[in-house]
Amino acid sequence: MPQKDYVNWLAEEIFLAVDYGTHAGRVVSFVVLLMIQHDGSIYNVARYDTAHGTPHRDILSKSNSVIEKYWLNDMEFDEALTYAIDDFKENYENYIATWKKL
Repeated sequence: MPQKDYVNWLAEEIFLAVDYGTHAGRVVSFVVLLMIQHDGSIYNVARYDTAHGTPHRDILSKSNSVIEKYWLNDMEFDEALTYAIDDFKENYENYIATWKKL
């Protein structure tokens, strides 16, 4: 199963870490992390992944615990991966603002 990963910077201290596996040209697993460099450390703000066998989004606290989970029950992994990347690119400022309030 080929594994691919990359980083995509969205702003000076904010980036996506994307990791996904494929088999026969189809996505079979992924994780997309929205991350921030803050006060000399790197934090996970939110993530989409395929743990539990279903794509979903986790909103994370500063201690990395899950605050909220949103399931993408009707999406195939390929579609959910694209959705995750697009959502974070378009809405990262809202996710960061929420994280800073926690």
